[in-house]
Amino acid sequence: MLRSLREAVVRFGVVGPVALFTGLGPLAGAFVLAGTAPLWLEPFLGAGAVRFPIFLVLTAVLAAWCLIPTHASSLVGGMAFGFGLGTLMALVGTALAAALGFVSLRFLLRDRALEALAHHPRAEAVHRELDQGHGLRTMALLALIRLSPVMPFAGTNLLMSTTGIGLLPFLVGSVVGQAPRIVAVVWIGASLTELDLSLPSDQRLLALGVVATAVVLWVLGRAARRGLARLERA
Repeated sequence: MLRSLREAVVRFGVVGPVALFTGLGPLAGAFVLAGTAPLWLEPFLGAGAVRFPIFLVLTAVLAAWCLIPTHASSLVGGMAFGFGLGTLMALVGTALAAALGFVSLRFLLRDRALEALAHHPRAEAVHRELDQGHGLRTMALLALIRLSPVMPFAGTNLLMSTTGIGLLPFLVGSVVGQAPRIVAVVWIGASLTELDLSLPSDQRLLALGVVATAVVLWVLGRAARRGLARLERA
């Protein structure tokens, strides 16, 4: 399994390690946050109005660069600001993180990513369908990808940065897809007195995530088949 993963990472050149880090980085960040919570959580909760810009800046930077999972910032948002304001802060912070990750990855890696995709017909076929699809269709698929628990937040930023989607449609699809999970996690955070990243499962949210994952896989599978069929006819 590790050998297959290593080969997959190597095949995509410089994009491979970045894609791997988008999944592993937030996981490591969650352990660091949980382990160091006594050092920073209480001072942050008592920081008054300065908590607002600190929360937004840290969420945007750390989540965009794969250093924390987005549900961690939602959890802290619920603890710091309560359910209503915490939901708004988490939505804004996550949108800023999505925008920062999307713009920076498009600037740094888009050309290399497209070059790597050219050597993988199936991946390129999926990418072409995403890139050439109708704007609303692409936004809807992005919302489903965001809702699915399978695709990492930063990994989705990387995928979408290689397409022609504009920043505004990207943000709309991202916020719509992230909103249910953000609301659920902020609600849990608002009831906590200490940071616990091992969140209890909400069965309805879990079921929604499973359905979204199934739909995403089905749509991407169809996109790959259509794209490969076009390649074969060309």
